[in-house]
Amino acid sequence: MAKLKGIKRVNRIINEFTAQFGIVARFDTEFEAFCDDMTVGYTLLHTGRDDNDFIEHAQERYPEVQADIFLWAFFHEIGHCMTEDMWTEEERDYFWKQKDVMLEPALDRNYINTWYYACPDEFFATRWAGEYMMNHPKKVAKFWNELQPAIMRFYRKNGLIGEE
Repeated sequence: MAKLKGIKRVNRIINEFTAQFGIVARFDTEFEAFCDDMTVGYTLLHTGRDDNDFIEHAQERYPEVQADIFLWAFFHEIGHCMTEDMWTEEERDYFWKQKDVMLEPALDRNYINTWYYACPDEFFATRWAGEYMMNHPKKVAKFWNELQPAIMRFYRKNGLIGEE
């Protein structure tokens, strides 16, 4: 795998921010939460329809939060770690089994999304994200104002966008 230029700076900025929650972040292929070891994965690539569905859902629930899709997805994953202690092991297993059923391609996408976003662990992770961003707008803005230019440098250094 080719070395990604500029990812160390992005990762440093993100991990300086997540330290306040006792969470470590790592560059990954998708946004994910690994609550057992308080780790979140993040990506710098928009992955398509699922991202669009998620951001539409989040913005519908929290129209007062004006945030980039990266911030929504990132804070949602932090929200999983921050709300993980709400669930028993049996409840978490049930949520995962139900989400596996939702992967059935024959199911209607609107039906899947309605159920998926109502699943308690997803619902509360999004709630945590929305409330955090509403209650800490200056902190979020400061974080984004430092992170976003580092992400843009990452894109330029790796040839994903042209030089300005």
